[in-house]
Amino acid sequence: MCKKSCKHTAPRLNRPSGRLLSVLMLSSALAAGPVSPIKFFTSLELDGALSVKSGLSGLLFPSALAAETKDDGAVKWTCPMHPHYIASEFGTCPICGMDLVKLETGSGSAGGSAGQQRTAITIAPETLQTMGVRIAKAENSSFGRIIRSFGLVAENERMQTEMTARTEAWIEELRIRAVGDEVKKGDLLFTMYAPEFIVTQRDYLDALKGRNRTRIHSIKTRLKAFGMQGRAIKQLEKKREVMEFVPFYADLDGTVAMIELRPGSYVKRGTMLTRIQDYSQIWLMVSVSEKDLTFIKPGGSARVTFPNIPGREVFAKVEYVYPTVDPKTRTGQVRLVLNNSDGQLRPGAYADVAFEVDAEQRLAIPSEAILRSGGIRYVVASLGKGRFEPRAVKTGLTSGRWTEISGEIKAGDDIVVSGQFLIDSESALRESFRKLERLQLPLELLKLDERQFAMIDHMVDAALYQHEALIDGYEVEGKFLDPAIEIKTILWPQFQHSKLAFVMEDAVKALEKGKSAKTESEVQAALAELVTALEPWMRDGAPGHYTEKKVAMFADKASGRKWLQLAGPPINPYGRGQAVPMPWPEAKPSAEPGKPTEMKVPAEASARPMTGHKH
Repeated sequence: MCKKSCKHTAPRLNRPSGRLLSVLMLSSALAAGPVSPIKFFTSLELDGALSVKSGLSGLLFPSALAAETKDDGAVKWTCPMHPHYIASEFGTCPICGMDLVKLETGSGSAGGSAGQQRTAITIAPETLQTMGVRIAKAENSSFGRIIRSFGLVAENERMQTEMTARTEAWIEELRIRAVGDEVKKGDLLFTMYAPEFIVTQRDYLDALKGRNRTRIHSIKTRLKAFGMQGRAIKQLEKKREVMEFVPFYADLDGTVAMIELRPGSYVKRGTMLTRIQDYSQIWLMVSVSEKDLTFIKPGGSARVTFPNIPGREVFAKVEYVYPTVDPKTRTGQVRLVLNNSDGQLRPGAYADVAFEVDAEQRLAIPSEAILRSGGIRYVVASLGKGRFEPRAVKTGLTSGRWTEISGEIKAGDDIVVSGQFLIDSESALRESFRKLERLQLPLELLKLDERQFAMIDHMVDAALYQHEALIDGYEVEGKFLDPAIEIKTILWPQFQHSKLAFVMEDAVKALEKGKSAKTESEVQAALAELVTALEPWMRDGAPGHYTEKKVAMFADKASGRKWLQLAGPPINPYGRGQAVPMPWPEAKPSAEPGKPTEMKVPAEASARPMTGHKH
């Protein structure tokens, strides 16, 4: 603990009215002088010594007994309920008393740690039903890279008819009146009065009478040049009468897309009269990035969806790739042809387009079957009869709901598509991941080095500091509690899956209350809560450590609230009530801090753990 967080330099334990020193030299790491938690944080090497790799999970456990075993030919033994316990000889587990079983070792599969082997697990049929497991096969499927873009619906210019005046004329009978009028092929659109038509018709009839083929052909060509349709010419030949008002008919089915006509209106040569558009087929003009344009070829497939028509999905072929690129947007145009028999696709509408290029046969599985953990991809393979095994894979292209894979899966293998997370949770070291997460390594089996001990002792020092403040009657300064509060942040990555995490969480809550305390009763409540939080660690985790450092715990007989002080006559910070000593349990054999220890249990199976702390 830090001398910087103390106001005095010498304890006066024989004088109850004197100030009590709140500094303990609880670790040899601090013997050279005061050390702050920040220095500990910057100098501490978080080298992952507390990491235990188990199957797919990548969970972290304190490594007092969880060092990875090496396949040196020696038989290792482990506890079925506590897989972090490893012994060299058969016996019983010192934690729960169960008989040890042989530890399966060997070279692990891809993605596993050295010395570990992912074994298949068996799940009861009734459990599988509750999990909702769904199985699919790994299959060879033809798909390729997906290029996504957008497009706009446009009129199909191949299905468009425009009518233009080729001579000066007047519109007489007008059958189409507005944009949107539907017409059928052969319907009469309008009639036109033009002096040139009348003169030329008379000449044509005279030529027919004279049967001069050359003259007939020449005048007929002139009628067509003035815009007279073949159907109208046949009517003239049949009736042999001049038509004052020449009829014009629709050449195809469609919709009036443009009209500039009114009954009796005068039109000049070259005036656009109307445009008929057939919308049963439309074009989709797609803008494609310049870098992707080279992958798209005519005849390639594309999947088109429309945000304005939910649920509609159209598959189309590329008809044409335009040879130019827009210099402003750096995109090129690709044209698709889509059927539009129901008329729901309207020009100007937006569409999402996905092109599939470089299509070829690939081994694929449903994308939802892939699990991701620590940058590694896994799937859960079904071996039949309720047996499952995790297997590492590499992923490739994704198309729709399928993803290309390679690795430990072959075509025809059964893969779990739904419920694999629950199966995965059962596969780590033959135990449930969820059980494993709930399983907290006992405090007496934790392995702390000297610096980690010193950091935890900052919290103990904070309890001594608050006790001193209550005894000597001065206010608790929040800045002296801050180093202890920071300890949780520093040690959390290594001990978050141990019972020490609960100790630190509860201690920080109590320290926050002590920091904000304004009255003597609030400081007393904060002190009692802090000691209650630290008691499991001090009593079960390292009682010998605090016995050696002459830290004593007492309880007020009336209220039951506890406090810490240096060994000596008890000084009750809660009043004048009787102080009841709370002696530490007998210290257990310990190992040197900072070095992982393998627990060896003899055949006669001693039930007492053989790890701890040595100072």
